[in-house]
Amino acid sequence: MEISLPAPVKEFQPDILMCESIGMYISLPKYDYTFFTRGSHKHHGYEFMLPITDMPLMEIDSKDIYARKYHVIPINPMQEHGVSGRMENVRFISLLFDENFFNSIISDAFRQKNLLFCNENYPVSMELYSLIKMFIKESTRVSPEKRIMLENLGHTIAILIFRDIIKKESNLLQLGKPFNTGTQIINKVVQYIKENYQKECTLEELSEIAGISRFYLIRIFKDYMGKTPYDYLLDIRIENAKLLLTKENSSITDVCHECGFNNMSHFIRTFKKKIGTTPSSYKKFTKLEQ
Repeated sequence: MEISLPAPVKEFQPDILMCESIGMYISLPKYDYTFFTRGSHKHHGYEFMLPITDMPLMEIDSKDIYARKYHVIPINPMQEHGVSGRMENVRFISLLFDENFFNSIISDAFRQKNLLFCNENYPVSMELYSLIKMFIKESTRVSPEKRIMLENLGHTIAILIFRDIIKKESNLLQLGKPFNTGTQIINKVVQYIKENYQKECTLEELSEIAGISRFYLIRIFKDYMGKTPYDYLLDIRIENAKLLLTKENSSITDVCHECGFNNMSHFIRTFKKKIGTTPSSYKKFTKLEQ
């Protein structure tokens, strides 16, 4: 398989740390970076932007995107992307993959080919940050096993990125599902849940919005999304809880109620089940990352 990595933008090269392996590299600014003017570029290969600070003036295909910290924004091959204006003191990690290399990994792992992602903010797991740190640390070593370690880490990072995105993906058309009435119904329900996750969102209410029975809604929702409407609601609540927990003045109690949980023990139990750690531990982790 021929490998052709996208080249970093020339103006960034003196100011970035670049850690490279076969088929991919990770780059990050050596210090807080300021974009002074609008600028954009495009390249072959997939890019995944992971802002460490909020980046409100990102632009992809002339569309403004508010890049949220601790999320990932996918950029497809040959999509024009950059910034639409001045941004001061921002930090971000950029993961770049050769197009054939990335598609080969995802095809082997998930049986998906020729991927086209939505340019949206997707929450990122703590495991991904840990793997990125390990990749960067390993790239500085001088050892005979370095090449194999970086190759294996590169494969794992690609799989974990795709897993983080696909389990939150609501635009089913982008991932090869046929566009039909079922897709329209599910997207309508998904959008309603995203906008109203702080309240009860009963199955009766969702089925009325969808215009179908509760039992049919559960069946087609699970077929398309891989989970029930209630499980999806919990996922949205937990992802918003993760975002609120990164704020300095947030309390666990406030986050619990702001995200639609009426019971603290239920919130803690659900958070730990889905994220693998408690809300308080997650808050401490993100504080260390800042």
